[in-house]
Amino acid sequence: MLQTSWLEVDLGRLDNNLRLFRRVVGDGVKICGVIKADAYSLGAVPLANRLENGGIDSLAVYSPAQAAEIYNAGLKTPLIILLPVRQPAEVEGLEPAFKSGQCHLTIHDEDQLLAVDKLARTLECQMPVHLYLDTGMSRAGLNPEQFARVLSFDQLNQRIRVAGVYTHFTSSDDDPEFTNHQMDLFRKVLEHCKRLLPADVLIHASNTCATLRGRAFHQSMVRIGLGLYGYGPQFMTDPAEHIDLQPIVRWLSRVVHVQQYPQGTTVGYNRTYCLSRDSLLGVVPAGYGDGYPLALSGRGSVELGLESSRGRTVPILGKVNMDQIVIDLTDCPVPVGTVVRVINWDNTSACALHHLAGQAESTCYEMLCRLPPRLHRTYLP
Repeated sequence: MLQTSWLEVDLGRLDNNLRLFRRVVGDGVKICGVIKADAYSLGAVPLANRLENGGIDSLAVYSPAQAAEIYNAGLKTPLIILLPVRQPAEVEGLEPAFKSGQCHLTIHDEDQLLAVDKLARTLECQMPVHLYLDTGMSRAGLNPEQFARVLSFDQLNQRIRVAGVYTHFTSSDDDPEFTNHQMDLFRKVLEHCKRLLPADVLIHASNTCATLRGRAFHQSMVRIGLGLYGYGPQFMTDPAEHIDLQPIVRWLSRVVHVQQYPQGTTVGYNRTYCLSRDSLLGVVPAGYGDGYPLALSGRGSVELGLESSRGRTVPILGKVNMDQIVIDLTDCPVPVGTVVRVINWDNTSACALHHLAGQAESTCYEMLCRLPPRLHRTYLP
């Protein structure tokens, strides 16, 4: 069946981005690929497969259900579950992954530690865990006093193995001062607890933007999410590292209808746009039901054609609809069937994701995660 609106995900660009981050962190620093929320809606299993083939050291997911999808696909890379898991029912079906040590849990509080100890007894295994130290995010996590108490827990190294310790930065993209504050607090707590930490513990703090702020933030592992998909530097202030990340996704559609309208005609719901001249309008089947923000009504634009990396840009007129948008073809007439770039992977394009996110007062994270399964995904090698 001919697709009218679809995503192209370029796995070669994903390979390139992973290589670039390998170069940034250097030898001896591991990389954890963040593939939560179905790899930001781009497809967790195909992307995890490619990252595993590229030598990724571990993968981070949010929930046991997300981990199960990766584990059941046959991947062998260690999986870090970020959700505070407490009940055996939450990990049903993942028992072999825990027994083999492939799945790691995150500890957010002391009560959860006791629950994980009970879970380890039930599964008859030693449970690998990462202790999350809250240094300013304030969305769960251990405070410094709790962190020290957890490291003194009697069952550590028996039923529970501390595989990692980490924190998470609130604003490493645009607030270097607070990022430095968080890093200093993290270091102080680790130094205070140094004798309690296993020699092989993974220490990780950096997300994409913190990784690009410099080696002082890298520790023994970094967690890269948005950067693997080609975004991050576009909205950073004063990064120490400048790398040419390649966005891995573009959204393509087609012109499905073309019609002439006279000057003075109003366009779309609530008649928010009035034609100032006789105009040729086109319909593109991409709307807010596909994840295209309503906030781009009268602001966004698309590019016509695929003959070059950047096509002719035309504006969206009137409101974004559930299933379609109306574009102005008056100065760039094209026939029905013409391919349209709704999101371009050229960083300089007016339809680049970070530009559209700014226009919509959104973020690249949200723009990616709102892309629904109904948009067909094609994976390029």
